[in-house]
Amino acid sequence: MLAAVGYELRRTTTTSVPFENFANLAKAYERRLNDDGGVPIPRDESRARLLARLMGTPPSEAYFLVRALAACREIPGDVCEFGVAQGETSALIANEIAGLVGKRLHLFDSFEGLPKPTDKDRLKDDIDSLGSMGAYAGGMSFPDDMVRRRLAAIAFPPDRYVIHKGFIEKLISEDKALPDRVSFAYVDFDFYEPIKVALEFLHGVTSGGAMIIVDDYDYFSTGAKAAVDEFIEAKKGAGTIYEAFVPDKSFGHFAVITRKQR
Repeated sequence: MLAAVGYELRRTTTTSVPFENFANLAKAYERRLNDDGGVPIPRDESRARLLARLMGTPPSEAYFLVRALAACREIPGDVCEFGVAQGETSALIANEIAGLVGKRLHLFDSFEGLPKPTDKDRLKDDIDSLGSMGAYAGGMSFPDDMVRRRLAAIAFPPDRYVIHKGFIEKLISEDKALPDRVSFAYVDFDFYEPIKVALEFLHGVTSGGAMIIVDDYDYFSTGAKAAVDEFIEAKKGAGTIYEAFVPDKSFGHFAVITRKQR
């Protein structure tokens, strides 16, 4: 109800950090990352504030998104996010590609909450203490207007993004506005079946160098890990190589996938 009118509930019992302190830490972290080599992260004065607003994605994980987006700047194709929730991560991603001419942002979400889990989804971490995997069906639902407001707040042009509203299994066969080529995707669908469908779709529209980050790998539902592991193994057998990297859990719970060849 609160989400529908633009309000959010936030915990007040946790210790808050002054934004200036967080921003200084973020800048220092970026300098350290750039000193380590690889594609440099461009400076951006808006990034720290967008990082500080994130809810489901910790900044340590978000920087993997930022680095991947920088690495994929020259890779042909649009950028996708599968599972957008309140749109906070959408705003961060949009901000990173704002200066890239020709790249559009495709946002996929049912806006009806999580689907029913399958047998592949066993409860691994009961993040909301609901007691069963099935109890999460329908949860984490936010209106698409909230996402639009997040993007409007950073002045991201409406003609630079497309919101694909509906469950992914149906969208893949019925949506006429799907991207033809994708350079980067963030998949945060939580459960096995939608993650599997998203990965199969991305396989058909990505090329060498494209990157995919899948959230909740080996966390919450066992489905995310199963979907990623099965996908990589199946494509290896079919002659396509995907290189997967799973960071230490202190950064978060996710897998970074890079397509090495078609």
